[in-house]
Amino acid sequence: MMPQISEIPEISQMIFEDGTLFTYIGLAAGVATVAAFAIQTLRILSTKNITGLSSYMYTMYSLALICWFAYGVYIESWTLAISNLITFFFTFAILILILYYDEEDKIERYRRDPLTYLFNKKYYEETVPVKIVESIIAEKPFSIIVAKLNNLDKIYEQFGGKYRDRALKLTAKTLEKALRDSDFIARIDTNKFAIFLANSDEKIAKTVSTRVLESIHDTEVKKSNTQTAHLEMLMGICSSKHATDLTELTVKAEKALAETSYKTRNMIKIYKDERKNKSKK
Repeated sequence: MMPQISEIPEISQMIFEDGTLFTYIGLAAGVATVAAFAIQTLRILSTKNITGLSSYMYTMYSLALICWFAYGVYIESWTLAISNLITFFFTFAILILILYYDEEDKIERYRRDPLTYLFNKKYYEETVPVKIVESIIAEKPFSIIVAKLNNLDKIYEQFGGKYRDRALKLTAKTLEKALRDSDFIARIDTNKFAIFLANSDEKIAKTVSTRVLESIHDTEVKKSNTQTAHLEMLMGICSSKHATDLTELTVKAEKALAETSYKTRNMIKIYKDERKNKSKK
């Protein structure tokens, strides 16, 4: 039975006077606040993405929540105190995650090429010498490959800068998929990539390079149904068991690369030491 209109003010007064309504409102507010920050914490943990999140804001918010917790204890409002305490733990966790992932991002930005997200030349020059020493100690052969995206200028002339960048990104993804987990790849110039192959002599390096070229050839930049371009790549290989100078090894791989015919769409060339060839003769 619906209450009479005259009874509504009495019911309303009763609800407000004994605090029932405000109790439920307070509980709803506490649950909603805790849930919001719990979801934010889980999102950061799953995506590792802190874009748009400010460590300063979460620091101030954490301090504010401690104050609200103290106020809740003072007025003996346990709903207010407990909800703010739980929310504080989530905001503090978010703050720690922001600081942690921000430091990780700085390290990755230092290591990575911003366009392709492959390792950059500086990190290549810092990391590969260590890998070379490890290979020498283990008495294992290793190889350096310098690869050049051969038709990048042509793609730029035909399709424009947007598709040139797309070609470089596609090249990076294709190389990563075609190479082994133990291989190290970096972008060292506009259209050049350097690859370190551990435990790889000339034969293995050529096999890996052939697989890479096949994958590259199957990759295309598409502007429209009638405007497409397959990627083309040239590769120079230098293999060794004892050389320690990365610069020298890279230069030798680039010399082999320079001996490829630039009219050829896809080609692999292995560096041969001329002095060794002369001594054999």
